[in-house]
Amino acid sequence: MLHIKLIIPKVINKIKLKENLDDNTIREQAEKIIKKNTPNAEVFFYQNKSLYVRCLDSITANELFLGQEKIKKKINKFLSQNVVEKLIIKTK
Repeated sequence: MLHIKLIIPKVINKIKLKENLDDNTIREQAEKIIKKNTPNAEVFFYQNKSLYVRCLDSITANELFLGQEKIKKKINKFLSQNVVEKLIIKTK
């Protein structure tokens, strides 16, 4: 059994992590993850657990559409929270 002195700092760190994630941080981290697989895509907006992605062509948009569940899981796992529920893909 852990002593309370060891448990309290862990809980505080988890709470701080959740508070520090703002929309810009989520957008930047999501863009890094998406750019690894599809360099022709860019994240241009994040709001209400929806991530808006802009692609240069329809082929890239289709690739993102087909792999969107995997992308959402990667982003949420990386940020340790369920921050992205919907991926909205647009073409230029």
